Amino acid sequence: MSGPSQEAILGAARRLFGERGYRAVTVRDIAAEAGVSAALVMKHFISKDKLFAAVQPDESLLTELDVPTSELGSALVFRVLMRRERGMQEPWAMIPFSVHDSPDPDAARTELRERYLGAIARLIGDATPDRRFASTVTALMTGFGETVRTLGLFDGWDFDDLVAHYGAIVQAQIDACADARE
Repeated sequence: MSGPSQEAILGAARRLFGERGYRAVTVRDIAAEAGVSAALVMKHFISKDKLFAAVQPDESLLTELDVPTSELGSALVFRVLMRRERGMQEPWAMIPFSVHDSPDPDAARTELRERYLGAIARLIGDATPDRRFASTVTALMTGFGETVRTLGLFDGWDFDDLVAHYGAIVQAQIDACADARE
């Protein structure tokens, strides 16, 4: 059960790790951002590594989708754009940081790949041995989330036009997966 101080610590850690990466952030930085002591951070999370693990991208955002498969591409894109508009953390954009800045990049890569590919494969019904359609959707969404967050490539686009445009690109892979099953 988490309390207000734990939520503040997690929020600060997400922001700081997302902005600066694992190596550039100290427990004291997180404590200062959260308005708590470094001792309290350590009491709740034991180590910087465990705190970093606690704020990793969460693929559960994929299990909460309640749309027909034919609308899944647009729904995924819509969620990225809504998180951007609300100033929320973007899990898709965090994937590269979470791997490269992890204390153990190989383990982080394996774990995140399996979590996201598994979730996407279940969502779109990808039973191919190499999960090729789930891999492509994951790559498209990771790239989209990162470019929206970091490069602002789609700034100035109409929200609905962007959902329709990029959603169709993602949907093409989802539809190809369905066609491959038939």
